[in-house]
Order: sequence, then structure tokens, then C-alpha cells
Amino acid sequence: GRPSYHAELADPYAESNEDFIAPVDVCLRHVTNALLNGVDDGAGVATVVAAAVIDLEGKGGTGELREDWESYIDEGTGRTYFWNYETGDVSYTAPTRQLDTCLVYLRDRVGVPRDMNLPAAMQLRAHLNWW
Repeated sequence: GRPSYHAELADPYAESNEDFIAPVDVCLRHVTNALLNGVDDGAGVATVVAAAVIDLEGKGGTGELREDWESYIDEGTGRTYFWNYETGDVSYTAPTRQLDTCLVYLRDRVGVPRDMNLPAAMQLRAHLNWW
């Protein structure tokens, strides 16, 4: 068998979805540009995301939820959350198996100090949340 790993988010046997290599590359190029040149406000973020959407040319996926997931509105906060009726898992990030899921996967696995220092990791994670 395969050896076990004790880091909660370690996924050494994960297989990439080849369909999303180019779209993830496009998003990371826009994130890198924003990190290097700065984005000061919500309008700047919207501009970066709009430019990425144009560059993606519809290759980011349909946003369709994965099997066994349903979306609900939290009546107290008005926020949308997602519930897996098979496992009971709850997520505030749409489980779509699309581009957004690829970027959330990357965001959640940026390691400190293995990959970068804490301030840099916090900035990268914040910018990846735009998607």
C-alpha cells in the first residue's frame, strides 16, 4: 500500500485535471500581475477578474455542482452554502470540479514556510479568493 501522510491537506497522489491547466495558468498570470502591480479597491479587483474572464474564453467550466451537493441560503446571513447530502459536509465554496475548485485546491495547499513566507502566502491566498 501507499504510505500515509499526516498533514491534513497533503495529497501526494492527487491527479491533475489536464483540461484546466491552461485556464489555471491564465488566472495565475492575472493574480501575479495584480500582486506585482497592486490593486487598491474593489473596482480594481473587478477589472482584473473581468480581464481574466475575457482571456479564459469560456474555458473555466460551467459552474455545475458536483454530484451529491445542493446549494442553500443561510436565512440568518443571506450567504449561500453548499451541503453534501451523502457525507454531511458543508462548504461556503461551490464544489463544482471547475476552475474555481482548482484554485481553491491550490489556495488551501500553499504551505508556510515550505512554499513561501507567511505574508506572501496570505497575499496569494487572498488574491486566489477572487475567483
